[in-house]
Amino acid sequence: MAVTNHKRISTALALATSSLLGQPALAQPYANDWQVNAGFLNYQEKGRVSVQSYTARVRGQISDDASVQLGVVLDTMSGSTPTGAVKDSTVVSNTGTSGGGFDVAGQGTSMADFEDTRLAVDGSWEQSHSREFRMTYGTYVSVEKDFTAIGASVKGSLDVNDRLTTLTAGLGVEADENSQRDGTTPEPLSSVGDASFNRQGRRNTYDALLGITQVIDRRTVAQLNLTYTHSFGYHTDPYKVFSATDSDGIEFARYYEKRPEQRQRLALFSSLRQQQLDGNILGGSLRLYHDDWGINALTTEASYRFNTAGQRRFTEPFGRVHMQTAADFYLRSLPMGEPLPTYASADNRLAQMQSYTLGVNVGIPVARWGLLQGRASYFYQVFQDATYDRNRALILSLNYEFGQNN
Repeated sequence: MAVTNHKRISTALALATSSLLGQPALAQPYANDWQVNAGFLNYQEKGRVSVQSYTARVRGQISDDASVQLGVVLDTMSGSTPTGAVKDSTVVSNTGTSGGGFDVAGQGTSMADFEDTRLAVDGSWEQSHSREFRMTYGTYVSVEKDFTAIGASVKGSLDVNDRLTTLTAGLGVEADENSQRDGTTPEPLSSVGDASFNRQGRRNTYDALLGITQVIDRRTVAQLNLTYTHSFGYHTDPYKVFSATDSDGIEFARYYEKRPEQRQRLALFSSLRQQQLDGNILGGSLRLYHDDWGINALTTEASYRFNTAGQRRFTEPFGRVHMQTAADFYLRSLPMGEPLPTYASADNRLAQMQSYTLGVNVGIPVARWGLLQGRASYFYQVFQDATYDRNRALILSLNYEFGQNN
């Protein structure tokens, strides 16, 4: 199953800002200014998806005015996921004669078993052209059994106002191919029983970013960025279906979903981090999202970092709330007698939902240059008008970073 988590340019500014407070000054001799990071993450939904992610990353200075970063991610994914069909369906298989489709889980046919592996590699080069201006060039490749993506980005950052203000602008592009695991995609809105399949779906995505980071005072940093994304091509999930049901909600037919071939997304992100007089750090962020599929979303997060041992040892509780509306073409099922719509999807990721996350991040210094971080969080999701109206997950991660800057 395609699971995308690609590093777009819209995340780069957020990552940079979050590290501005509570970190020691950068080392001056670039020959020793290197950091190596290794991490593991385990994501476990209750009775559903399981993901194990292994990461490795190295970054550092290669000259007085240039730095590089290289990373690799290996994800293993397995479990079962909702297909979009109603529970206790009478259709016994989603596998077509071409060899496409997917395996049906044991309880009904509204859940599908899957197993996949993703390998992603990324790299970036930052070049300082003056004390105030620098450019960052990045690229990445991500490969799964049924999904391949390649992307590139360029970002410019300009420090003004005595380097208290940073202005950022960036562009990114991604090309991907998506299919079922045999390399085909089902004919959109076709009956599952017809077993009508096409070739791989292709999509191009373009990103634009404008951002500002402002040092308000010696203890406070604020950030604001605006991201616009426009994608063209195959947006349909080749594994998702929807049911046609009678007045009792019993399925009598099943169809593959269809989504629009374009999507425009706009996101406004703001954050504030303030170091208290006792050295602790208060953080908060707000993200507003809108797309032309009719989804509007709001995400807010707050954290408080308790620092000890010269800010290298810390405990940071955090919480996150996410709320979104449903896509215009989302449906739980198609009532009997109604014609097939132009677009339709029963994917609960496009339904109206709320999600809540509570967790804690702990950092422990190891020797002089090392930092060990552990993170645990509980994720709870509630869907409206969906076949499965609840989802729960436990997320555990461990990360070790060592180098001159720790």
